[in-house]
Amino acid sequence: MMVRQGPDMISNMLMQRGEYEWQVVVLCNALSGKFKDGYILDIGANMGTVTIPLAKLKPQYTFRCFEPQKPIYYQLVGNVALNDLENVEVNMMGVGKERGTIYIDLPDYKTNTNVGAWTMDPLVRKESPEGKAGGKEQQVRIERLDDMHFKERIRLIKVDVEGMELEVFEGGKTLLQDHNYPPLVYESWPHYDWYQDKAKTLEALIRSMGYETYAMGLTMVAVHQDNELKVNVKKDADNMALEVLNEF
Repeated sequence: MMVRQGPDMISNMLMQRGEYEWQVVVLCNALSGKFKDGYILDIGANMGTVTIPLAKLKPQYTFRCFEPQKPIYYQLVGNVALNDLENVEVNMMGVGKERGTIYIDLPDYKTNTNVGAWTMDPLVRKESPEGKAGGKEQQVRIERLDDMHFKERIRLIKVDVEGMELEVFEGGKTLLQDHNYPPLVYESWPHYDWYQDKAKTLEALIRSMGYETYAMGLTMVAVHQDNELKVNVKKDADNMALEVLNEF
């Protein structure tokens, strides 16, 4: 992996441990199934800590990644090339509720300790110290999932966009329906007082489409009974396990 010099947390964890949030990779691996073809969407792909290992494990799938930060996008492209992955497509754009273009300042990459926490969400930029920027201004194009075309079935959508998960899914309700409601892996932050209302709205939207949602820390998993991949959830007071019931 191509990592950044400096204080960035994810880069330093990769150098020290060789992985970052490996539990998300494990979840996405299980919930994307073993179909003969399909797409996996990685929205907020950062430098590829989820896409790179998954694309190696599942060469039959096409991975479409979205990363709006230009320097991180270049990093992601470099990591795709370093790993000789022909099944990964990288897009320098954001995904949201409405199409458009915004101008927004990026992190200061020489001093910021967590560039992955950068966000386009005004609420998070106001309330979260990690969400603040302070670097150079960049033009960011935003597209809706509902305006995108995929010739094969979407098998999984992973979303990590620092507080804008609601807008991503608001702009993708038709796409989710058209692809038989693929499993979703995303973040939510109900532990923050200032984010609780948005977290509740996000949960209500996902459930209104017929998904069942499960919290694994700050990582949310949503599965739908209409999807081809059948998942059994086992829970007790302290633990939860997801069991994939069918393989393809």
